[in-house]
Amino acid sequence: MRRRIRIDFAARLDLGDPALMRAAGWSLLVSVLCGGLVIYWTLGWGVGWAMLAGVLAFVLTLVVVAGTALALASGSAQGLTSFVAPSGGSSPLPADWSYEKSLLARGQVDDAVSLLEVRLANHADDAALCLFLADVYARSVGDAAKAERLFRRARETPGAAKAHDYQATTRLIDLYLGPLDDPARGAEELERMRRLHPGTQGALHADTALQRLRASGGPSDRR
Repeated sequence: MRRRIRIDFAARLDLGDPALMRAAGWSLLVSVLCGGLVIYWTLGWGVGWAMLAGVLAFVLTLVVVAGTALALASGSAQGLTSFVAPSGGSSPLPADWSYEKSLLARGQVDDAVSLLEVRLANHADDAALCLFLADVYARSVGDAAKAERLFRRARETPGAAKAHDYQATTRLIDLYLGPLDDPARGAEELERMRRLHPGTQGALHADTALQRLRASGGPSDRR
């Protein structure tokens, strides 16, 4: 049975990613050097054969080095398996946005947020990316209202997994019972956690938190 090989450049080449651009530059440099060396070593075969060998060496080196660099730029083996992979045959690992994380670690919050906003604009259905950006707004920017909207958007994204809903709901509870100071909406999220994620630690904590809210005269249980 023949299997088609899919090379998905559009999905992997994000020209707004500085790490990817640096990887591309190094890939071209290494490929040119390799092609030049092969031409030098094969000049004894004649100029025509040497040029052909050099071009082949350039192309092969570019494919190998670019594929490896692309995998490293995306933060995991995800880049390599989706760069050249049988159609529908791989299970990519989640992206870790390592470049943006490095900016955050250096205190360049505005730059990290700008890059993440561009990524989300280009990948509007990426629930994990939306959650990550929401968390950046909540923890690094201190914009709880923006974080709230993004957490809600993440779990409403088509194809969002149950784990995405769990994470978004957990963080919304933190926001409503913390900086947003909205116990009523906090209680709604606690009840959602208990209803949609039974048997989890989140559901167990939700029960305890709801009891405390009722004891303090907050929103009543809506079973």
